[in-house]
Amino acid sequence: DISMPVMDGLAATREIRKHERSRGQKPCMIIALTGLGSTNTQHDAFSSGIDLFLTKPVRLNHLRSILSDWIPKEAYVFYGL
Repeated sequence: DISMPVMDGLAATREIRKHERSRGQKPCMIIALTGLGSTNTQHDAFSSGIDLFLTKPVRLNHLRSILSDWIPKEAYVFYGL
């Protein structure tokens, strides 16, 4: 979520990306799910390193379809997806 107390989603994403770069790790997929859908918010999200920006409400089938491209098939059984 973009609006969180203590550290918002944009700051958290920047920290995650900084950590990945410092360790030479492949970037993980970061999806923003928020009620803030303005163009400025989307721009800030992508600038911070967020890969995909979704606005609430999101349909479960749409989210499941997106996640299925990123989650290994073996996890479907383990997590019951």
